[in-house]
Amino acid sequence: MEHMKRGLRRCMLALLGVLTLAIPSAAEMTRPAAPQIAGPPPVVPGCEQGCETMFSAALPDGHRLDGLHGVGGNVLAYWDGASLVDTTQVRGSDGQPYERVTAGLCGAGRCAVAFEFGAHSAAVAALRLDTKITVDTAVEGVAADVRDLNADGVPDAAVRQSTYEPSFALAPLYWMTYVQQDDHLVPTGCTTPVQAYEEAPITVATGACPTNV
Repeated sequence: MEHMKRGLRRCMLALLGVLTLAIPSAAEMTRPAAPQIAGPPPVVPGCEQGCETMFSAALPDGHRLDGLHGVGGNVLAYWDGASLVDTTQVRGSDGQPYERVTAGLCGAGRCAVAFEFGAHSAAVAALRLDTKITVDTAVEGVAADVRDLNADGVPDAAVRQSTYEPSFALAPLYWMTYVQQDDHLVPTGCTTPVQAYEEAPITVATGACPTNV
């Protein structure tokens, strides 16, 4: 009889050992899950051979707009966190992509981006950002600048132009400013032409513009 009791006790102890091994410890139950390793960021079309970032403008809700320079000219990339939403190349009046992004400023769902192209040419494009990049209008000249000229939270544009008198090389230059209204860059006026270097205006210009251009 005693022998049977000892055998039954051994069986119960063995069973308790199995159950103890099967139940996870408190440390195991509270151990954090292994971190997920994110994959590499998506390659921006047009940057397969590499791109230089010329500006990166932060937008609400984790969005941003990057202005990039690649071997094929300018590339704009619109991001939602690490996800690429849309890309585009802004093209000039000749149908070719502007060669180089130089600056960008965003606000209120809109952006103004400056470019350089050719030997002595520059431009500003007005963009709208929602589910994609929409290029609304672009203005061209010999130099370009982007900033909020009328303090309304929306980026505007200034483009320097030549009077072309007596020639492009010898002509006085002036700035023409634009504000963004209804998906367009609307001209506000011009500065007085001068034959010297002149910084881009920080407020809207309201002077008369030369009539020979």
